[in-house]
Parts: sequence; C-alpha cells; structure tokens
Amino acid sequence: MKQGLEADLAIFLRRIRNAALKFAAVRLRDEEAALDVLQEAMIGFAQAAPRYEDDAWTKLFYRILLRRITDHQRKQGWRERIVRILPFSQMGLPEQGEDTDTAEARLAISRDHTASGYEADELAEAFEAALAQLPARQQESYLLRQWQGLSVKEVAEAMNCSEGSVKTHLSRAMQSLRSELGEWVDE
Repeated sequence: MKQGLEADLAIFLRRIRNAALKFAAVRLRDEEAALDVLQEAMIGFAQAAPRYEDDAWTKLFYRILLRRITDHQRKQGWRERIVRILPFSQMGLPEQGEDTDTAEARLAISRDHTASGYEADELAEAFEAALAQLPARQQESYLLRQWQGLSVKEVAEAMNCSEGSVKTHLSRAMQSLRSELGEWVDE
C-alpha cells in the first residue's frame, strides 16, 4: 500500500471513529460489542478502500459496518437460543426457588438512582428505548441519515436499497419516535 494512501486511510478512520462507534453502540446496545464490531469493520475497510476513490469511502465504510453489525446480531441470536435451552445451573444463574433478593435490591437501587436523574437523562433513556423498538432498517436509516449526516443517496448505497426505501424507513422511524417521545417533543 502506498504511504500517501496509508496516511489518508488513517485520517479517514480517525475522523469517522467516534461517530461510527456511537452508531454501532446504539444498534448493538452494547459498547464492548460495538468496539469489537467497529474494529472488524475498520480492518475490512482498510483492506477494501484501496480499490475505491476516497469520495466513496464513507458509503463503503458504513456498508461494511452494517454487515459486521448484522453478523454480530446473528451470532448473538444463535447464542441466545442456546442459552435458553441450557439449564440455569450451567449459566451461573440462580436455580428456580433460590433467593434472588440481592439482585432485586440492586435493581431497585439502580431504578431509584435513574429516577432521580435530570430530564435530559430521562429523555436520552426514552430516546434509546424508542430507538431500540424500531425495526432494524428504520434504525439504520435514521442513524445513518440523522446522526451520521449521510445523504439519502449515501444511506441507500450503504443499506443496499433504493432511495425511496430509505425515505420510507426514515419517515416511519421519525413518526414512531415522535409518537413515543411526544411528551418531550411537544414541550
């Protein structure tokens, strides 16, 4: 790889890292998993980028990131199905009938602490919950367009669908979010 290209790739990846990490963390709801997926996407991108013009890198990067997120979610779905069929004792969880007061007390303390937070924290939590309820394609279109600032055309290319589909997914996402967050939006 040419030295100038390496420098350009490094600059691009540094510039996009934080936004891409936020995107992956929201989609996966797990920051550690998001870091792993982001690293895989960056490696894949660095391998593929030399074959593309640098003005196409953002679309290429998000297309790779979306694939890695989907792969991770598929693996997680498989793991969750396996966990459901294992006996509780093999997972380190309490046996049925075993005392769970400590865990419940920790959960109650956590809820009380959250309830005493600022309205901004409440809004952030409500937004995350509402976003998590959206179908995957609506989440992707919303996050890529609204958070990452990609154009509709770039989102369509990253999601491998038509611009009309992106607009539909985005419109439905916005409608759902307004419906869920109306109490904050209307104030």
